[in-house]
Amino acid sequence: MKRETLSILVLEPNILQCDLIKMALIRHSMNPIICDSPSALRQQLIQHLPDVLLVDTYLPGQNGLDLIDELNSEVLLKRTKVFFISSMGFPEVVNKAVKMGASGFLVKPLNPDMMATRILSCFGRSGGLSN
Repeated sequence: MKRETLSILVLEPNILQCDLIKMALIRHSMNPIICDSPSALRQQLIQHLPDVLLVDTYLPGQNGLDLIDELNSEVLLKRTKVFFISSMGFPEVVNKAVKMGASGFLVKPLNPDMMATRILSCFGRSGGLSN
């Protein structure tokens, strides 16, 4: 039986950070889908129906937490697990994310292997690397 590949929609405004995330997800046999702006996120969610949304808390012109709150009210994240990433791991920010139903909160600088392992563990999978 072939293992289903997880699709991960990534909304990260920093290009270098986004590339690092993309490489780590591919390395761990996941399928990254890059969203280039908060305004494109709704359409990307509808088009791709990702397993996971990995979103920065601070986006150009918008707070990532507020954006996810809006999407939750629109039921666009019904089957998608949300992981927040941020360089601001303050307890009040993490607590707000948890109260919103986030599956994880990762603090930058990211450890790529730990990030992938945390995502995979939400689906009962181990963090083995692809060859």
